[in-house]
Amino acid sequence: MTRESRDHALSRRAFLASTGGAIAGVAAHGMVGAANAQQQSSTRDGAKRGGTLRFATRGDARGLDPHRNIIYLVSQPLAATTQGLLDLNLKCQPSPGIATEWEASKDLLTYTFKLRKGAQFHNGREVDAVAVKWNFDRIQNPKTSHAFTRSALSNLKLTEAVDKYTVRCHLQQPSAIFPSNVVYYPCNLIAPDSVEQADRHPIGCGPFKFVEWKRFEITELARFENYYETDAEGNSLPYLDGIIGRPKKEDRVRLTALRTGEVDLIDNMAYSDASTFAKSYGDKFQTWDVPTLGTSFVRFNLDKGPFSDQTPEGKLLRQAAAHAVDHDAVRAAVFYGRGQTATGYYSPESPWYAEGTRPYPAFDPEKAKYLLRKAKAVGTAIDLQSLVSYPYQKQTGELLQAMWSEVGFKVSHNSYDSAVLRKKRRARDFHAASAAASYRFDPDGWFSRAVLSTSPSNKQGSGFRHAKADQLILEARKTPDRNKRLALYAEIDSIVNEELPMLYLHHLTLLEAGVANLKGYQPAISGPFSTQGAGIRTAWLA
Repeated sequence: MTRESRDHALSRRAFLASTGGAIAGVAAHGMVGAANAQQQSSTRDGAKRGGTLRFATRGDARGLDPHRNIIYLVSQPLAATTQGLLDLNLKCQPSPGIATEWEASKDLLTYTFKLRKGAQFHNGREVDAVAVKWNFDRIQNPKTSHAFTRSALSNLKLTEAVDKYTVRCHLQQPSAIFPSNVVYYPCNLIAPDSVEQADRHPIGCGPFKFVEWKRFEITELARFENYYETDAEGNSLPYLDGIIGRPKKEDRVRLTALRTGEVDLIDNMAYSDASTFAKSYGDKFQTWDVPTLGTSFVRFNLDKGPFSDQTPEGKLLRQAAAHAVDHDAVRAAVFYGRGQTATGYYSPESPWYAEGTRPYPAFDPEKAKYLLRKAKAVGTAIDLQSLVSYPYQKQTGELLQAMWSEVGFKVSHNSYDSAVLRKKRRARDFHAASAAASYRFDPDGWFSRAVLSTSPSNKQGSGFRHAKADQLILEARKTPDRNKRLALYAEIDSIVNEELPMLYLHHLTLLEAGVANLKGYQPAISGPFSTQGAGIRTAWLA
């Protein structure tokens, strides 16, 4: 640990205490250098080294360069090759990764990271301060990075390699949330001397190394023998020899592959199958609940159309639409009773769940009809849209169409692919949309994108503009005390529930399933399958 200065710095220990993170010590996860790790064939707990895990996932990456492409850590096998300055634990909180310790200046403008000595890239080059700086500089370059990845470092002014094992990040604005921006998703690290082959053969520093990739066909990975992480006994991780990823977009195809023995693990199944799977196949397979993958909501267009704040009745119509939604029916019909109705962005399963959020309008169809009559808006035409590739979003849209029509709206519902929806959002050519967002490791990642008025995502989303909400978001960003931040986020969600730029609907879940002889595997609360001391790093085949 670095020495904590109460007057001049916020140490990693204080940071983790303020954010609710667990300090993962050497004794818990055996974070010693790989050169000192044991290579035993089995452990005292019975874990066996060897074997190849066949893993069927919902998606696949668009390309191999992890700076130019998003390598989604929940449903793309390539995520097993990645690691960042910081790692994630099972609660999806920032944890030691390539950096073992970090310290923030009192003004929250400077973060100093101490790097793990001996950590290597897959080509044998050491992951040192110069390599980290090169990665961050490349991520910040619009010519060499994806906009989503680049946004994680938007507040970074300068990265300094102080010495071989010390990196100092200088920020433009004070930030208590910077550590969550430098975890391996999306800011994973690649070997600087491998950049010419990044699109063909990426060289990362994660627990598995790249072997082969054919998009939508196969991802082949092999254990990285010099990965730094070890188990509690000092045995090097991961245990598996390799992973064969098999992307299978259709839920039933993926489930059939598991049942017929084609694969050992699937990252999700349809909600309709999840409701009965344990009863039907519990004697043959095991399951893992992912309780908080993300949150579904209906987004209103506040710039144009009947829900717009440009019209005096816009808020009344949003209230009427909210009163018309039967959340219990959505949970039963779309999600087959799985997961929880959302009252804010974060579920009670998350460390960032904020108590005290004021509720949105309750289900009351008679109140909805009254508000429509009051606004003289009975029969108002509504253009409701949804994403065709996610069945739950389309099904939610169909339910909303029925519920809103019942109280007096005239609703048309259309589903489009993502490219069409993006064009319509940019053109502000929609009235409402059934949508969802994935889990954010820090609330700022949600509120600064979906609610902050200056955010490009918000401008193409609801178009919400609220001075008080903006003030609270910026205040929370520079507030290190976790409880104070939670109170601020509760107030922001209360504003969302009152002003209704969106109506929260449901907390999304996953049900993963695997063969009975898959041991030691546990996904994180929002679905990442490679986390500190867990997931595919500790999985083994009996």
